[in-house]
Amino acid sequence: MLVGRKRSLDTLRAQRALSVFLLIAFFILAFNSNIFGQISTAGETDQGQLHGGIEIDSEGIKAAVIRVSDIAQGSGAEVIYTEVFNTALTRNQNGKVTSEAIKAAGQAILRFYTRMRQQHQVPPRQIHIIGSSDLGADNLGELAKEVRSGTGVSMTFLSLESESQLSVIGTIPRRYREGTTWFDNRSQSIVIDIGSNKTKGGYQQLRQPLLGDPYYDFVAVEIPRGTVSFTNEINRAVGEDAGINKFAAGARALSESSIKTPLRDELKKQPGLVYRKKIYLNGAIVRAMMTLLRPEDRQSFLPLTVDDINIFYQRAIYSPQVLLNPSLSRIRNDEVRKEVERELEVVRSAFTPKSLIAGAEILKAVASEYNFQEEGKKILYVRFSNMSSILSYLLLRAGEGPQP
Repeated sequence: MLVGRKRSLDTLRAQRALSVFLLIAFFILAFNSNIFGQISTAGETDQGQLHGGIEIDSEGIKAAVIRVSDIAQGSGAEVIYTEVFNTALTRNQNGKVTSEAIKAAGQAILRFYTRMRQQHQVPPRQIHIIGSSDLGADNLGELAKEVRSGTGVSMTFLSLESESQLSVIGTIPRRYREGTTWFDNRSQSIVIDIGSNKTKGGYQQLRQPLLGDPYYDFVAVEIPRGTVSFTNEINRAVGEDAGINKFAAGARALSESSIKTPLRDELKKQPGLVYRKKIYLNGAIVRAMMTLLRPEDRQSFLPLTVDDINIFYQRAIYSPQVLLNPSLSRIRNDEVRKEVERELEVVRSAFTPKSLIAGAEILKAVASEYNFQEEGKKILYVRFSNMSSILSYLLLRAGEGPQP
């Protein structure tokens, strides 16, 4: 379902709090990739400047601590700690998160919370725990109860619209420069995130009312298929024991009704999707693709092409084991090599050859239906986009001042 909403108090508040200084935090994060999965002590600081957040989605749990030294001026935002715990929320046949998965998630969140309190000295009222809109289970109240029992914090579950705003603002740089002239980057860009259960995204659009000042509106995009949910659908159609070739044929057969048709339906409702010239392409399958195809390329904003997507698709079908074990001979730096090896282990633990095929099928369909190959379009993978929602949320809350 695609949702385009009128300006709201939440939208205005998010714009005011985030647009001024989110990029400062994001670029500090992006150009200092070594902080991921590590602990940085905050040192002596005013605890009121520290804000911690934990986000749980269908792919894992993410934690971050930021320090904002001048909220009034929107400056001095610094990311001092991030960490990702890659674990899936296992579900039963009825789509409910299992009690074991709830317990494991609660324990992981408690570890992050304790670390923020003890090692980073974040005030408890400035630690926030959020759930992604793609969790989509009937028993999320049980997860919230488990989290509150361990930490005392009430979870906030994001709506699709709210998450779209946070993702757009946290992923897409507000401006870009050509020569000495600055241009509005978000007015020509879109975020597309291929997750485990859903494919979602959105973009920011300037509105000029007949009366009053112009304002930014957000359009949210969602189709109910992601890498895991599409893999499960294919398995139901061809059988759990089907070989790779039969599974790939089943993926191609189901792509039309399960992926392409919903994408076209979204495009009919909002034609602006296809006219955006910059596509910020995110999600676990995109991270897997770039890690497997170009492990040595460590840019924070990594350009990719439709050819990359097609190569990934072909290798996923015809040589998945080779794809999952890329050569690292071009990486000479030992620290970078170790970092890449850790990333490869994450990919191998998260994806089977079949789920790689399912994800590649979604990628190919998105590229085709949204005309990625059109001349003048630019596709970008943002290396640390998986942290964009939680960092954006923290900056929003920091802009509100002391929490009640």
